Amino acid sequence: MPSTGLRERKKVATKEALSRAALDLAIARGVDAVTAESIAEAADVSARTFHNYFSSKEDAILFVLDKTVQGLVDAFARCSAEEPVLDSLESIFVAVVESPGSLDRMIAVTRLMAQHPALIARHVAVYDTTSNAMLAEIGRRTGTNPDIDLYPHLVHHAAGAVVRAVIELQISTGSDTALSRSGLVDAVREGFEQLRRGLPQPASTN
Repeated sequence: MPSTGLRERKKVATKEALSRAALDLAIARGVDAVTAESIAEAADVSARTFHNYFSSKEDAILFVLDKTVQGLVDAFARCSAEEPVLDSLESIFVAVVESPGSLDRMIAVTRLMAQHPALIARHVAVYDTTSNAMLAEIGRRTGTNPDIDLYPHLVHHAAGAVVRAVIELQISTGSDTALSRSGLVDAVREGFEQLRRGLPQPASTN
């Protein structure tokens, strides 16, 4: 049993190392200049090993984002069923923002997807699968049915929109005006508070 656990941990470590190498190379050289061979070399493994874990460089680049999304689903499922759904979603998104490197990797992948639409198509397939799991858990927690009810879809997409909005703002600002880590957490919390209030239109300052 211990040896099996060790083998699995080594596999996970290898996959994560390949993904980090793929993302680093894509940031440094651009997606088009990255190859499976260069990723394998950067991770100090063979090209054959790369293909044992990923079918393409796009899958390797996106793995860090897909893993984060899956982690959100798993974390949400562990939240107390007695906690309001928006509170649970806020807490798990805040945890991602506070996690060293997690948000930075999400921002890096988001930038790459904006430059290379092919990455979006790869991500959508995984996102659809994890969305179904999140919708099912929201439905279970709220007594709604994602197949016929609008509510779980609204909650799921609205919560995700909060984080996407924060990431977009962070990307669009210059280095001098970029939010600090605590500022990003505050922005996520503000976004969820606005959701709870029903997104009232701000008062005009004119």
